[in-house]
Amino acid sequence: MSKREAKRLTVIEQVLEKQVTQKRAAELLGLSVPRIKVLCRTVREQGAQAVVHGNVGRTPAHAVSPQVRVQVVALYRQRYMDFNFSHFTEKLMQEHGLTLSRPTVHRILREAGLSSSRKKRKAKRHHRRQPRSRAGELVQLDASRHDWFETGGYCHLHAAIDDAQGALLALWFSPEEVTESYYELVRQMNARGRLPIAFYTDKRGVFTNNRPARQLSIPEQLAGVDPSETQFSRAMAELGIHIILAGSAEAKGRVERLWGTLQDRLVKELRIAGIRSMDEANTWLPSYIADHNRRFARKAADAQEAYRSKLPHQELAEILCLHTERRLDHGLSFSYDGRAFVLPELCRGKSLIARASQTVTVLDSPRFGIKAKLTIGAANSPWSAFHGPRPVQ
Repeated sequence: MSKREAKRLTVIEQVLEKQVTQKRAAELLGLSVPRIKVLCRTVREQGAQAVVHGNVGRTPAHAVSPQVRVQVVALYRQRYMDFNFSHFTEKLMQEHGLTLSRPTVHRILREAGLSSSRKKRKAKRHHRRQPRSRAGELVQLDASRHDWFETGGYCHLHAAIDDAQGALLALWFSPEEVTESYYELVRQMNARGRLPIAFYTDKRGVFTNNRPARQLSIPEQLAGVDPSETQFSRAMAELGIHIILAGSAEAKGRVERLWGTLQDRLVKELRIAGIRSMDEANTWLPSYIADHNRRFARKAADAQEAYRSKLPHQELAEILCLHTERRLDHGLSFSYDGRAFVLPELCRGKSLIARASQTVTVLDSPRFGIKAKLTIGAANSPWSAFHGPRPVQ
């Protein structure tokens, strides 16, 4: 009998013994006078048992059966021992058809003496930056070096996550954190019409060059070359995407927290899918991104999106590649990568007019090989692109 039930029994007995009025008993117990009358009658007929709730001692209709409890504990110990409890709950429903709430699974595992593999760290105090209000205003970029395939070998996973929604926009595995891998993220975002207004990054050499201005050559200084420019920052400037450099890891906390989630969940999903290589993983990642966003993405404060328009594939390809400047000699040829190239006589069906000492931009990409771009006429004239200049034999 609970304290509440014991109090109720004491007051009702006092009413039956004429020590307390029914009205006063109703005030003491917070009940109506008719309810006090019913209790007086049932206590007189049934005794103390009348104030005890009828469900006491009964097994709840929705209670988890002992067999299911044993199955849950066995599955966790045999197959999912390094899963956090929330992730394990999802797998119980997806893989084993057991629809249980997270608190129920947590309680069953804790009662079995098991603890979650995901340890919570004490939160550090720092200034909290409010997320952008519209999707596409700001996208955070980063890469994480980890044993993603549990083979003892390390590789880098590159990620792009929207600041307003917390939605994954792109993922890509590569051996190292390099410019080409971040270009691949941009290609994936463009394919989905998700080019943002700005990127939020750290200060790695992919995003900024820390050389002082005095290290620039005189021609570079006269040309107004930015000493901090990199191939990636140059490409983003051509796309009209601003790069914001974070001063600390906490400043880009959204993508840093993402690594905690991916290093916990993605590693196990790769294991279950039987994926052991970067090529297989890169093919499979779009399905994971869709599932991740269903679980973790949220609505932006402003429903209007700020993503930029999708660019044609060819135009984007000529931006997301290595750009190097060369000068034409008197034979209208230039050297690049240990080879000499001569300009063709025709470009897109028209005669190509060029002169010695004119600057050409060499485009080098593993996707299309080597191209060159030549400015014809005024500085703001359209570029004239031609494929595969003829190498000098």
